[in-house]
Amino acid sequence: MEIPTRLGKYEIEGVLGKGAMGVVYKAHDPLIERPVAIKTVRKDTIDPEVSAQFMARFRNEARAAGRLLHPNIVAIYEYGEDDGVAFIAMEYVDGTGLREYLNRKARFDFAQLTAIMSQLLQALEFAHARGVIHRDIKPANMILTHDGTLKVADFGIARVDTSTLTMAGMIMGTPSYMAPEQCRGEPSDHRADLFSAGVVFYELLTGEKPFSGSVESITYQICHHEPKAPSQLSQLALPPALDPLIATALAKSPAQRFQNARAFHHALREAAGSSREGATQLDATVLNLEQVELQPSSHTWDDTVLSTVERKLAQYVGPLSKMLVRRAATQSHGLAELCALLATHIGDPEARGQFVAAVEKSGAQVGAAAQSQRPAATGSSAPARATSASSGAGSTRRGEGSKVLDPAPAGVGLPLDQAFIDRTTTRLAAYLGPIAKVVARKAAQQAQTRQEFVQIVASHIGTQDRLAFLRETDPI
Repeated sequence: MEIPTRLGKYEIEGVLGKGAMGVVYKAHDPLIERPVAIKTVRKDTIDPEVSAQFMARFRNEARAAGRLLHPNIVAIYEYGEDDGVAFIAMEYVDGTGLREYLNRKARFDFAQLTAIMSQLLQALEFAHARGVIHRDIKPANMILTHDGTLKVADFGIARVDTSTLTMAGMIMGTPSYMAPEQCRGEPSDHRADLFSAGVVFYELLTGEKPFSGSVESITYQICHHEPKAPSQLSQLALPPALDPLIATALAKSPAQRFQNARAFHHALREAAGSSREGATQLDATVLNLEQVELQPSSHTWDDTVLSTVERKLAQYVGPLSKMLVRRAATQSHGLAELCALLATHIGDPEARGQFVAAVEKSGAQVGAAAQSQRPAATGSSAPARATSASSGAGSTRRGEGSKVLDPAPAGVGLPLDQAFIDRTTTRLAAYLGPIAKVVARKAAQQAQTRQEFVQIVASHIGTQDRLAFLRETDPI
């Protein structure tokens, strides 16, 4: 399937990833001059027997979320259909998914955690007051912007109270975060969202999910098992009121939980009140992401390389470049990954390409210089390594969508073969869906090496998933 150039009035700029209901694109609204995210569903890919219900759910998402205008909820702009494709245009959020922070073993302090939960509960209170239930609250559906604002995304299986679309007996949601009544396929209401919020809070506090294992094990635990108190697992000094708060949020019976998001939020404020820092942070509801400690990358960076990247990035983002580069370096395992992460801060696609090309050129020069200055361990090893660096840089093609390669990483010169293309395409399909084969086929026509192929296909994946794809794809 070819990537469209336009949907309705929106100009498609690239692929952000695979959403819950199809491919998600980044696009440009030429009338209002703003970036948007476009979630799509191709009608011809849906089983005819469930097509009507599926499309009804898709329209229901637009109708439900379209009336939720709140600073902590991703805004919906428009529902439309174009040439066999149904789509929803929504707010484009420049940020990082909470799931990515958790995967990186981010170390939030208690004040930061209460700020996240405060914003989540305010979003749920607003939605529930308008009869909209999210039904799939989880870290993957929560985005933190660079200024610390939380955005709740993907009301893909939301239910408007007056709708009969979601029937009893249908299990909808993500297993680890589902409420007991959802696991049993029973009717559920807004209190299921509060249970899911409690699971998210537990994971933030402890670094572990309260219910884990196989799907069968998770559902059994949710319905019958009481998890350990957060204070037994958390490395934070938690206020005494946190354990009973979590116990109430995760109560098996909806009647024993918080009855609304405001009550949950009030209890959180009371618990944080015993922590001066937590209470202050709750009042401000602002998360300082600069203070979040991430598990450091295993990659050792050369200061010369980082300084070079800072100078290139400063041409596009100004004085922020130093802070952005140093922070991204803690999350990256090589120059290619660093470059991909930093490029997301440049809004203009043409300027982004110029930045990538500039770093690619300067990175190769720095790498070659470092190799030439490195003393040889034996009489022949130094020249061999220098030759490898030169050939690796020289094999990089600057085709559209290509990314910078690490200076002389091991295996960069391995030729591209069909077996590697097939393996990578299978992995890519988990992120892009049906278009993975098309993306891979085009990348194979541009790339000469495995590393180059991986970087080209990775450029089609959204920022939040791209780093995970790069880490799990070994071109060697």
